[in-house]
Amino acid sequence: MKIIRSKQIRPLMVMVFILVMPQCTNAQFFKKLKKQAEEKIMKKADKKVDDLFNGNKKSEDQEVWHQSGNVDNGSKGGNAQEANKPEEKILYDHSDYLVYKSPNPAAFKDIVIQKFKELPRFGAIDSYMDRDNPKKVDLSKDAADKRNLTGLGYSGFHHLVRIHMLKEHFKVMDRTALTVRTKGKIIEKEAKSSLAQKVLKEFAFTMGTDALKKEYFMNDWSGTGKSALVREWGGHQADDFTENERYVDFVEKYLDEILEWSSDFFSDGSQDFQLVHAIKFYGQYDFDKGGFWVQLPIERQSMEVSSLGYFNEFSPKTSYGNQIANTMAQVEYINGYVLFKMDPGKAEALINDKSVLLQLTMKVRSVFKAFETSNPFVYGADYTYHFLDPTLELYSDALLTKKIGEIDLENLIYKEPD
Repeated sequence: MKIIRSKQIRPLMVMVFILVMPQCTNAQFFKKLKKQAEEKIMKKADKKVDDLFNGNKKSEDQEVWHQSGNVDNGSKGGNAQEANKPEEKILYDHSDYLVYKSPNPAAFKDIVIQKFKELPRFGAIDSYMDRDNPKKVDLSKDAADKRNLTGLGYSGFHHLVRIHMLKEHFKVMDRTALTVRTKGKIIEKEAKSSLAQKVLKEFAFTMGTDALKKEYFMNDWSGTGKSALVREWGGHQADDFTENERYVDFVEKYLDEILEWSSDFFSDGSQDFQLVHAIKFYGQYDFDKGGFWVQLPIERQSMEVSSLGYFNEFSPKTSYGNQIANTMAQVEYINGYVLFKMDPGKAEALINDKSVLLQLTMKVRSVFKAFETSNPFVYGADYTYHFLDPTLELYSDALLTKKIGEIDLENLIYKEPD
């Protein structure tokens, strides 16, 4: 008789539990998982930035900002940074990036992210890999500097979006002391104040200059200025008085200019983007139709660090957008495979080129929908997005310089069921 061991039983029990849950509970369960995943990605992104700027890396391979968002280097103590490493200035050509200038360069770094057609590039960003072999890491200092620069920029972008979306929270935030939660109760004003203070601290530690972080996040026991920087007001093991003192001083000096800076992000509750997806051709070249089949990434959950939550729900505002949504709601077209027309000769050259990295671009608008209310002490927000242009462009490189064609959303040819 074959014995089923406990390790085999547990996964089965979990699956049975999920299947028998009521539908509403099931939805809440997966929504909670999604929220936890987003928070984990954000923390990993911030930690990766900390490591990159403070030399806490084991190998050059771990410098890369992978598009999947898995940027944890496996080290512990992600809330601490070494303070004895001089801050390195990265020189860059402003015209190559979208730059949100710091209102106070002595206190905060610029937010520098990638752009395409003068809009923020989100989704599949350029990870600065080897241009001849996109699966190989470019180990040059120039590529590493660009990864550092834009990696920090995307983290700063996300933090300032949160600050602006929480503008009503900041109106009731306690500026005179850190908020202490009342045990056993959820008091709305306390929850809003606590969340605003948390988001503000994360922004300050991520985007603050070396001098600012030493002032507000270092407990300099030795007096040498080389103690660790810790993601807590006052630094490592600071007492309550010091913690509150540093917080209040920071708020008095910098909060208003940070709030003003944040107004550039989702200023009216929406933001336009160039959303980029890394794609693959489905199957072989279709000689009868004269092209490749590609999957429209309309309902794909984007887990890239740069796309945190802004494109989770497709909510069309145009006739062609509604037609796409209605067609893909049908079982036979649920995968959304559409024809990308291409000459056979060009197609053969493309599939034999090892440097090809297919990128699909779309101009979209992300719109804030609502806050998640399951835990008022944790930031959670839902966004929808819709197309602004019916033309999708396909490129064969991460730089988006080698255009190979277009897909017209108003004249799609869907792949029929096999």
